[in-house]
Amino acid sequence: MNPIEPSENKIKELILLFDKKKFDQLLKLSNELIGEFPNSILIQNIQGVVYTELKNYKLAKNLFIKVVNLRPNYTDGHYNLANVYNKLDEKEKAIESYNKVIELDINYFKAHNNLGNIYRKKGLNKRAIECYLSTLEINSNYKVAYYNLAGVLQFYILDEENKNINKYLLHLLKEKIIVRPNSIAPNILNGLFLNTDLKNNLSLIKDKITNEDFNYVLENLQNNSLLMQFMKVCPISDYNIEKKFVILRKEILNHTYKSDIEKTHINFLISLSVQCFLNEYIYDKSKIEKEKIKKINERIENNLKENKKISDLDILCLSCYEPLINFSWSNKIKFSDKLKEVFELHLNQKEIENQISKSIKSISKIEDRVSIKVKKQYEENPYPRWENLGLSIEPSNIKDVINDSNLNLDLKKITNSENPEILIAGCGTGQHAITTASKYKKSKILALDLSFKSLSYAKRKAIELKINNIDFIQGDILDLESIDRKFDIIESVGVLHHMDNPFKGWQILTSCLNKDSLMLIGLYSEKARQHITQIKDRINKLKLKSSYKNIIKFRKELIENNNDKWDYIKSSPDFYTVSGVRDLLFHVQEHQFTINKIKRYLDELGLIFLGFEDQLVKDNFKNNYTNKEDLFNLDKWEEYEKSNPRIFAGMYQFWCKKI
Repeated sequence: MNPIEPSENKIKELILLFDKKKFDQLLKLSNELIGEFPNSILIQNIQGVVYTELKNYKLAKNLFIKVVNLRPNYTDGHYNLANVYNKLDEKEKAIESYNKVIELDINYFKAHNNLGNIYRKKGLNKRAIECYLSTLEINSNYKVAYYNLAGVLQFYILDEENKNINKYLLHLLKEKIIVRPNSIAPNILNGLFLNTDLKNNLSLIKDKITNEDFNYVLENLQNNSLLMQFMKVCPISDYNIEKKFVILRKEILNHTYKSDIEKTHINFLISLSVQCFLNEYIYDKSKIEKEKIKKINERIENNLKENKKISDLDILCLSCYEPLINFSWSNKIKFSDKLKEVFELHLNQKEIENQISKSIKSISKIEDRVSIKVKKQYEENPYPRWENLGLSIEPSNIKDVINDSNLNLDLKKITNSENPEILIAGCGTGQHAITTASKYKKSKILALDLSFKSLSYAKRKAIELKINNIDFIQGDILDLESIDRKFDIIESVGVLHHMDNPFKGWQILTSCLNKDSLMLIGLYSEKARQHITQIKDRINKLKLKSSYKNIIKFRKELIENNNDKWDYIKSSPDFYTVSGVRDLLFHVQEHQFTINKIKRYLDELGLIFLGFEDQLVKDNFKNNYTNKEDLFNLDKWEEYEKSNPRIFAGMYQFWCKKI
C-alpha cells in the first residue's frame, strides 16, 4: 500500500525552503512530489500557503478547498482557507470557515482573533470585542489581540457590565507601545464605573468626610488596580472624578499636616502624585491649603537640618500640589525605594531632558515674530505631556501603509523608496514622529520643532521606546529650504494654523517634497471650533494673559458656568491639563479653515487631494454618501460638514500629492 504523504525528511525540506522564502524551489519540488503523492494534504497545504504569500489568492483558495475536502477535520486547512476568503473579500465564507476551525478546536486562538477582525470591518464592534476577549482568554500573551482590542476600543463605547475585560484594559495601560491611553480613556472610565465599585467609593467623598470613611475610601481606591494604573499614565478627563480627587487631596493634606495619615495608603498617594504631575497641577487649591503646604515644607527643611528622618508621606503630599523640583530640598535628600517612581518622574526625567537639550542642533535662528511667540509658549508649556503610545507591531513599506489608508491613488506611481525620507514638520513632544517612525520600514525621520523643551521631551521618549531612526532638530518651517533636502513623505498636523502665514508655510513644505510624493496635513476647522472661538473672544475681552494663575482661574469659571455651550470644552481631554488648556484656549496664534479654503490652497500649491485620514470620519460620511468617488470629492465633504459641523472636531486631517 503506497503512503499518502512523503517522507518526514521531504516535508522538512519543503518547510526549510518556505522559511528561507525560496518559493520557486519549493514549488518545483512540491510539484514533483505531488505527482507521486496526489492526495498529500501536507504538500497541497504548503503550496496554498506559498501562493497566499505570493498573493495568488484564487489558486491558494482552490488548493485549500481541495485540502479540506480530502480531510474535513483538518483545522489548519480550514484556517488557511478562511484567511484566503478574507483576502478575497469573501467575508461570509471567511466567517463560516473560521467558525469551522473553532468548532474543531475551540482553543485555536488565531481563528477567534481573525474572526474579530472581520466583525470589526463590518462595523460589528461589540462582536469583535467578544472575539478578542475569547482570544486572550485562550492565550493572554497574544500581542496582536491586544493591539486589535485597543483599536476597536477607540471607536466603540462599552455600555454593559463585563468584569472580564478589566484585566485586559489594565494590560493595555501597563504596556508602553500598544495604545495611547487618551484614545481609550472613555472605555477605561466605563470599565471602572461598570465593573468596579468606584462609583460607590466616590460617593463617600464629601466636603466633610469622617476619618472612618476617609480611610475606607483610600483603601478601596488603592485596591482598584485599573484606577491606580490609569492615574499613572493619563490625565483623567472626567470632571466628576476631578472634583472628588480635589476633596480627597485636601483631606490627605489635612491628615498629613497633623501627621496622622496611615502609611498603608502610600500607593494611592503615589498614583495621585503622578496624576497631578501629568495634569500639570490643574486642580485649584485654596489659601488654607497653601498655608499647610508651606508648613509641611518647613517641617521637611527642619528635619533635613537636624538630620531627622523625612517622612515619605510628607514628600508625597507636597508632590500632589507642586513638582518636587520647586522645593529647595528636593536635590538634597535621598529618596526611599518606595518613592523611586515619583523621584524618576519629578526630577530624573527633567535632568535627562536638560542634558538632551544641549545635543539638539538648530537649522537657523528663529526670526519670525509669530514663530518667536509660539516657540515661547511651547518652551513654557511643552504639549502634550504623555506616557504611553500606540506603535505599529512591525514596520511596513510605503505602499502597504498607504494602501491601508484607502486613498485615491495609483500605488504604482508613488515613491517606492526602500529607505523613505520622512519629514515631521512641527513634531511637538514626539507622539507623531515616534508613531510614524514605527510605521514605515527602514525609514529615516527628520523631526522639526520650534521648541527645545518639546524636542527634549520627544527625544527622551524615543530613547525610552528604543526608536532610533529619528533625527530631532530645532528650527522654523520658514527656514526649511536652507537644509536643501527633499522628502518622500511630509507630515504636518496641527502646525500650519499656528503660523503667521499658513499658506507660506505650506508652500515651503511643498517645495521640500519629491515629485509624486505624499503629504499629510492637519488643519483646524472653522465650523467645528465655533464654541472655542467664542471662548477665545471672551478671553481677549478680559485681556487675560496665559499665566498659570489665569489658566486655572478661567478654567474654574468655565466649569462653574452652567452654560450648555461650554460642554464641548469640558469633554475635551485638553481641558484636563494646563498645557492643554493653554493650547486649546490661550494659544498665541490660531487660524481656522474651511473646506473651500483648503481647495483653493491645494490648487494654488499644485497638490491633489487624496482623501481624509480619520477612518471613523470616513465611515460616518459613507452612511450618507454611498458613491465611492464621493469620498474624494471635497464639494461633497463641504456639503456634509454643513449638516455635521462637529465632524472635524479633531481637525481636517488629509493626504495630498505633489503633481
